[in-house]
Amino acid sequence: MPDCSDMAQRWDAVFVSFAAISLLLTPAAVSGVGLYTQADQVTILESDSFDRIVYNTSNAWLVEFYASWCGHCINFAPVWKSLARDIKEWKPAIDLAVINCASMRNAKICRTFEVSTYPTIKFFHAFSKPYFKGEVYSGNEASVTALRHDIIDSLEQHGENVWPPACPPLEPASMAEIQNFFAVNSVQYLALIFEEEGSYLGREVTLDMLQYENIAVRRVLSSEENLTMNFNVYEFPTCYLYFTNTTHRKVTVKMPTRTFYTYYLQRLPGVTRGAYKLTVSDSADGVTMPPWKNFDSSKVYMSDLESALYYSLKVEVGAHQVLTGETHTALNRFISMLTKFFPGRPFVMKLLQTTEAWLAHIGEAQISYNTYVDVLNNKNGVTGALLPTGVNWVGCQGSRPQFRGYPCSLWTLFHLLTVQAAKCNETSTCKRKHARTDPLEVLHTLRLYVKHFFGCRECATHFEAMAAESMDRVSSSDQAILWLWSRHNRVNNRLAGALSEDPRFPKLQWPPPDLCAECHSEVRGEHVWITDAVLHFLKVYYSPENIDYSYLEGEQELLKKQTAREETQRGQGKEGPEEDEEEERNGEPPAKNNEQREIIKTATGTRRDARQKRTFIKGQRSLRAEEDIVDLDTFVNEHYKSRALKDRAESKRADLVNERRHGPQLHLQSIDDSESLDYAVLHQRLQKRGIGSSYLGAEGEPTKQNWLGLLGMSFSRTDISLCVLLYILTSLCLLSMYLYFKMRFRWRKWKIGFAST
Repeated sequence: MPDCSDMAQRWDAVFVSFAAISLLLTPAAVSGVGLYTQADQVTILESDSFDRIVYNTSNAWLVEFYASWCGHCINFAPVWKSLARDIKEWKPAIDLAVINCASMRNAKICRTFEVSTYPTIKFFHAFSKPYFKGEVYSGNEASVTALRHDIIDSLEQHGENVWPPACPPLEPASMAEIQNFFAVNSVQYLALIFEEEGSYLGREVTLDMLQYENIAVRRVLSSEENLTMNFNVYEFPTCYLYFTNTTHRKVTVKMPTRTFYTYYLQRLPGVTRGAYKLTVSDSADGVTMPPWKNFDSSKVYMSDLESALYYSLKVEVGAHQVLTGETHTALNRFISMLTKFFPGRPFVMKLLQTTEAWLAHIGEAQISYNTYVDVLNNKNGVTGALLPTGVNWVGCQGSRPQFRGYPCSLWTLFHLLTVQAAKCNETSTCKRKHARTDPLEVLHTLRLYVKHFFGCRECATHFEAMAAESMDRVSSSDQAILWLWSRHNRVNNRLAGALSEDPRFPKLQWPPPDLCAECHSEVRGEHVWITDAVLHFLKVYYSPENIDYSYLEGEQELLKKQTAREETQRGQGKEGPEEDEEEERNGEPPAKNNEQREIIKTATGTRRDARQKRTFIKGQRSLRAEEDIVDLDTFVNEHYKSRALKDRAESKRADLVNERRHGPQLHLQSIDDSESLDYAVLHQRLQKRGIGSSYLGAEGEPTKQNWLGLLGMSFSRTDISLCVLLYILTSLCLLSMYLYFKMRFRWRKWKIGFAST
């Protein structure tokens, strides 16, 4: 018999072997799940796309062959991603790609390229042929700066025949080239970067500006004495702008580094990203642009914030005809957060508070959009509550209608809310008014809003992925501010150069140097953020004191417009484009006067006065203006029906009322306690029809003088007047004919008598 300890050791060995096999057969190992996504600014290659993408292209390629299970590859992935973001503007000259050799479908091509260690980086020059296996990179891959410099060295080793067509010259400029530059180049600016022999600054800025038009960049070495003396350059590095009229001006920045020079040149007037010439045309295309509003980029505009509120609450939420479950919760939390932290104008805040109270009152009940939009439109008539209608972009306006606008304003709103929540935790007044805010409250609320309401589903998916990745690690309000800021910059990096980017407002890392120079620095040639300075800047930039109220309409102007719009809609017999008729939703006509509109204000809306009559037609639309559709015969029939009902027994009254309510008749029925006709209302309506008080007798019954109305009960007063006028004209015509023939007869008789004499 084997010893128990031996058997235990054997079973342990079996379990270890099974665990090892299970690990090897996990989905990540079998399918080769990669370490990169398209959002990382790298091209993901597969065995069936490698040749098509890499070979015979006009740009060079730097390809990383890696294995997703390789620990060194996992550690190197952030460096490669950082490099891709760092040189994303260089894509027309050189692009980065990756291929996962751990994927079984890529194993053969990795063997073909003789890749045996991971990661392996290979350089493919422009117009490489399929037989070329790439040049193995053997530099220090741990540093983004070293990789960037090695890329420049590899580009410069291109022969003249295979030089990437989009890549500008990287060699130093000479005096002769500068003197004749504008004669052969149609650009507005020439940026000259004076530097030492071993500096890469000029070449880096040259490649950074590769995709921008109306500007060229050349490097000038300190040994080029003619140029340095001509421009009076004594410090290196230095940048000068050279103009077509042969004048020049020094570029003044906080630090003479790549980050500051590149940003300065990209923001020069007339400098735009050239790729948009192929996709966006400023020619006449049937689009009328609104007048441009001059704005200060150092300010936050309330017009943008209110436009974001209008679009999000009316349009984005309006995509859901019914709000229930998670969408109901998301809306609840979003409105509550706005009420707590949005520094809006008083009438906007009053509307948000009213909406929050209404949502709290109905609890978790299902909400229809029509009911919800009635609250936003303040149909209950709460004094001093109003949300401006429409959008009016100022700081978020774009050069074309499809650019910026709502996404820009929503990001601005989100940043503002995170900053206000942090300040609330720091202010004693706010602490007394609200309980201390959970650092994740605002971020979780924004996450729910984006998930359930933001219209761009791809953008919502990316935001959700970022939130799932690291949002739960936020532990303070300041970290919440910085988390949202860093993710916004990540989005800007992903969308830089995309078709959605406004050429007038490129998607740069924010804040830019001209707004916060203290936020930027460089360490060993690589850009770094000074997070303390960034946090301070964000708290100042998104403070209520920095909000600009230009281009806003006042409360009185907005109320006048709203009143005029409602009167116009009533005159047309319909509500606005976003609002259904109130009668279609609840079967109740709007109140006619102040007495009828006397309400008890509750969070649910309006409760009618007991004296107010409620009318409806079962199964049909309730009609808006009864006096415009009920004729005299309807009133008379109603009168006699009510007289007849008075003589009926009280026990049958309810049955008859129910029969009249649900029967096929088309006139309006009363469900008040009394079935008698309201003669005061009838008298008022008859007056509107043009019939005087003589129609009703002392007791409210028709008199003998009303024979005209009884005979013509289907005609209006205008119809009867036309009939009388037609009768008079016919009589006059007949009288004229009679007189004519009578005179003619007498004339003939006189003529015959005269002839006989």
